[in-house]
Amino acid sequence: MIDLKKQEELFVAIGGRLKKRLECFVIGGSAMMYYGVNANTKDIDLVFLDLEDLKIVTEILEDLGYMERPPWLLYARKRDVPLLLELGDSRIDLFTRKIIGFKFTDEMAERVQKVHEYGNFIVKIVSPEDIILLKSATERAGDRIDAKNILDKFKINWEIIIEESLKQTKLGDAVFPAFLFDFLSELKEDLKADIPGDVILKIMKIAEKEIIKAKKEGRLFKVERFG
Repeated sequence: MIDLKKQEELFVAIGGRLKKRLECFVIGGSAMMYYGVNANTKDIDLVFLDLEDLKIVTEILEDLGYMERPPWLLYARKRDVPLLLELGDSRIDLFTRKIIGFKFTDEMAERVQKVHEYGNFIVKIVSPEDIILLKSATERAGDRIDAKNILDKFKINWEIIIEESLKQTKLGDAVFPAFLFDFLSELKEDLKADIPGDVILKIMKIAEKEIIKAKKEGRLFKVERFG
C-alpha cells in the first residue's frame, strides 16, 4: 500500500527530474488521500492531457526503477486501460484522457480546487464529485466504500455529478446515469449513505429517458458497469 508521504516523495522525485513544468491530474484513492478521506491506496492513478507528457513521466519512472507490466493482468477485457508500471509493491497507472471507458473532460479539469507543486511537477486533484462519478462506473466493492467515505466528509453538489454523467453518455457508448443510479442506490441501501431520495429519483428518471433515447436512435450502448 502507498500512503500520502510515499506518494509525495515519488512526485518530488519526478519533479526534480523534469526539465520543464508538466501537469497531471490525480484521481481515485490517490486523490482521496489529499482530501484526508483515505490513509493509503493500492496504486497511484494519474491522468495526462497530453500523450507526450505521459511519455516523459514514464521515462522518469523507468529511470527510478519502475517496470512496465501488461495491463491485461489487472484490466482483462477492458478498454482505455492505463500504462501500468510497478516497483516492488508500488504500482502506478498512467492514463491519457480516457479512463476505462470514461472521458476526462475539460469541465473536470476546471473543477479542480487543490493543486500541489513538486518542483516542475504540477499535480491537480480532481473534485470529490468527479471521484464519485468515476467510481460509479465500476463493480468493485472497495469503490462503494470509498464513495461512502467521501459522502460522509463532504457536501456534494449533485447537479455536477448528474450533468457530467449526461456528458459522458454523449461522449461514449454507455448510459452513465444508469451506472450512477445503480451505484447510488446500492450506497443508500447497503451502506446507509446519506443521499437525498429526490436525487436518486431524478437520476433514475434521467437514466430511463437516456436508455429509451438510445434505443430509438439505434445506438449501441452499455448499461453494465465496466468492472
